[in-house]
Amino acid sequence: MATLVLLVIAYCIYRQPYKEAEKRNNYEDDLIDEYLEKNDSPTQQKKPTESTNHSQDNTEYMYSDVGDYSFHGNIDSILVIDKINLKKAVIRGNSIEDNDFNLSLYYFVTADLSTTLNGNYIIYGHSSQVYGHSFNRLDELEMGDSFYVIQNGIRYNYRVEAVDRALRSESSPYFPDLENRVTLVSCEKHLAKGYSEKRVIIVRAVQVAINSREGK
Repeated sequence: MATLVLLVIAYCIYRQPYKEAEKRNNYEDDLIDEYLEKNDSPTQQKKPTESTNHSQDNTEYMYSDVGDYSFHGNIDSILVIDKINLKKAVIRGNSIEDNDFNLSLYYFVTADLSTTLNGNYIIYGHSSQVYGHSFNRLDELEMGDSFYVIQNGIRYNYRVEAVDRALRSESSPYFPDLENRVTLVSCEKHLAKGYSEKRVIIVRAVQVAINSREGK
């Protein structure tokens, strides 16, 4: 009996991060649905409600209530990578400090405050230790894989053209000033052999097609 109790306690401890991540992601899924609905029906104006006010306190995400996931800024786009079952909002803050704050809440953020999809649109995200959440599976992407970005009701399709790993201090050459690119960036989940710090995974993709209306 004592062994069974210990096993149940151990399982609950093991599942806790997954439960929190699922709760956090369910909250973000609602934000994504709201964004897509708004851009699919631009003439309909919604009144703000308590559930759609996302400019609240500064509580960082760890083991917290859903109400603490509020971000600073606006949803700039939606990133969808079917291969790794990922659908995430990309937040653009009003300042670099906003981006840092939003990243601490496990949102994906733009690298700066101005670059559009016409340039090299860089998306940063954490690599959660919980499998299947955040950029945890970014290392599975390979050259030739595809994904898309939805912005203002338009779907932009991309094909991966480069996958690199580099130390942060040596990563600048992997962010060239190119047009019609999306670059995805996250840390490796584990320390690679022979390195004293985790490298960053850098996935660059080129735009291959545009759909005038997402899903049309």
